[in-house]
Amino acid sequence: MKKLLTLIALTILVSSGSFAQSTNRYAIVAFHKLQPGKTLDDAIAIEKQWAPIQQIRKNAGVISDWIMYVPYNGIKSEGLDFDYITVNGGPDLDKLHTYPMELFADMVKSDPAALEKLSAATAKTQTIIRQSISKRITGTAKGTNKSHFLVFDMMKVADGAAYEAFEEKVLKVHEARVEAGNISGWSFYKTLYPTSDDVSGNYWTIQSYDKLSKLDQMMDSYYKAIPKALGISPEEFMKQATVKRTMTGTMLTKVALSTK
Repeated sequence: MKKLLTLIALTILVSSGSFAQSTNRYAIVAFHKLQPGKTLDDAIAIEKQWAPIQQIRKNAGVISDWIMYVPYNGIKSEGLDFDYITVNGGPDLDKLHTYPMELFADMVKSDPAALEKLSAATAKTQTIIRQSISKRITGTAKGTNKSHFLVFDMMKVADGAAYEAFEEKVLKVHEARVEAGNISGWSFYKTLYPTSDDVSGNYWTIQSYDKLSKLDQMMDSYYKAIPKALGISPEEFMKQATVKRTMTGTMLTKVALSTK
């Protein structure tokens, strides 16, 4: 049973619904790599079998939500070494990583080998190449919508305190963009662990668009919102942003699966 618990924990650390607003919101993010010859359709088929388990955990209050994010039409930065991501989300970091077996007693009783078979099939489909623990720092009043197109941007930051203070100000820009109808929500996350020098990013944001065509309006929406929200020119804003952080990756995603 201990071996089975380990397999579950390593195989399916999966994703938070939409990044809804919460005073304390944590996310355990798993970065998945497909096994040779396997496709995202194969991975979705496997994660669909895990979805009822994640729903049981949500219903029991272990997590707040769970989502599997896949790149939309494979659109992501060159150099990103994962094929999709999954996240456990919720306010209690001590619970997020747990899979209390008493919650699955009926499932195990009806088919004792079911979980082991599913774990074995999962391992043949994908592997988790790394995981991270993040915390939501701030975000728009309207959270990102999981039915929309979502853009993940990853940043590498040296001075975390200065960058967080900067993004707290920039929140006004995103609120203006929400009000103008360009985006439906924006959230800003900090990676709590790992924080070593070799990580590709230690901060990330997620914003949602109800239509793909609104990506074409993205820069124009910034240019309109920045002077009104911050009282500075877009050019000055970009100077400040590039000094405080380095963009290391981006990915356009859709939600493939989630808890209800």
